[in-house]
Amino acid sequence: MIRLYIYDHCPYCVKARMIFGLKQIPVKLKSLLNDDEKTPVSMIGVKMVPILEYKKGAFMPESLDIVSYIDKSKAPAQVNKKTSKNLSRWLDKNSLLCYKLAMPRWVHADLEEFKTQKAKDYFINKKSAYIGSFENCLKETEQLIQQMTKELDTLESFFKKKQSFFTGVLSWDDFHLFAFLRSLSLVKSLTFPPKVKFYSERMSQKSQVPLHHSIAL
Repeated sequence: MIRLYIYDHCPYCVKARMIFGLKQIPVKLKSLLNDDEKTPVSMIGVKMVPILEYKKGAFMPESLDIVSYIDKSKAPAQVNKKTSKNLSRWLDKNSLLCYKLAMPRWVHADLEEFKTQKAKDYFINKKSAYIGSFENCLKETEQLIQQMTKELDTLESFFKKKQSFFTGVLSWDDFHLFAFLRSLSLVKSLTFPPKVKFYSERMSQKSQVPLHHSIAL
């Protein structure tokens, strides 16, 4: 069986996982500890995930390359490669805000990649350079949620109706957007507006990638 090496929290890994559920292709998921550099380096020469082992000893990195490879492996190919400029701008604008909410929660959640203190410390040391103090981000939760709520209202306006795919057909937009929303599903006090909630839940069902509401912090 095909094996996919991942971190559960990782948005890029979410994108790679989605295609297997969407096309109903079996895959064995293998979570690595976040501080495990040796395993990914031995496979692809750098520390990064996701990594697809598509046959014994043969590895492929890069989430969207994995999506394309798996999509083409079972005809017909389904993913429309077009992207929405409005959505792309919205995701870029809100990337840092999302990570300030999600990253400090990931290390405290019940996730395989953070089962050891060394793995948690490794992640915190790496990502603090991007989002600042994890502790301060948690202290600013209320303010950050207010900002994100306004941005989610804008996202809500992009949907004409409740729908399973962002543009009506499966596209790159769905991989980028669902991965973003799944990160936010770990934020307990954050409420998705109706059409965003419907979309995230339906995409979770179709892709067989569970949201994190049940372990939200």
